Amino acid sequence: MDDQTDAPADTLDRLMAAARDGDGAAYRQFLAEATGRIRAMLVRKTAGDSELEDVLQECLIALHEKRHTLDPGRPVGPWMYAIANYKLIDFWRKRGRSPIVLDDEADMDVAAESFAHVDVAALLGELSDDQAQAIRMTHIEGMTNREAAERIGIGTSAMKLRVHRGMLRLKDIADEQKL
Repeated sequence: MDDQTDAPADTLDRLMAAARDGDGAAYRQFLAEATGRIRAMLVRKTAGDSELEDVLQECLIALHEKRHTLDPGRPVGPWMYAIANYKLIDFWRKRGRSPIVLDDEADMDVAAESFAHVDVAALLGELSDDQAQAIRMTHIEGMTNREAAERIGIGTSAMKLRVHRGMLRLKDIADEQKL
């Protein structure tokens, strides 16, 4: 099972490494692969908003412009999904609304824009390891609760609960710090 979940990340990592070495075809293939994955993430989080393709294009432009910020020793997936999440939040902010549809009902009552301008890594450090891991997997890496649960060997309900409690705790921290 781990081989199946690791294979996509390995593909992105391999393509980006080849692109860094000057392989233009690998870079085009990377962008094609990234397009499919980001589109799937956006569909899950926006419930197919009619302007999804606009957000997708903004994500791809940002990936291209920010590719120099990716540490070659780090996996591409989390970096890519973080950029996509930020672009989605920016898009909602510009439109003055946040029709956020998170992976499952368990974490839908915490708005993403609550955290749009803060250091997410520092906030995640305030959570339990289980909650921080759950939020990283579902909201940064773009996994569904089911995928994340399978990856670490827990039930989907347990993952939903970790994400839900973690998001509520993050909201409380943000409120306490008036972020």
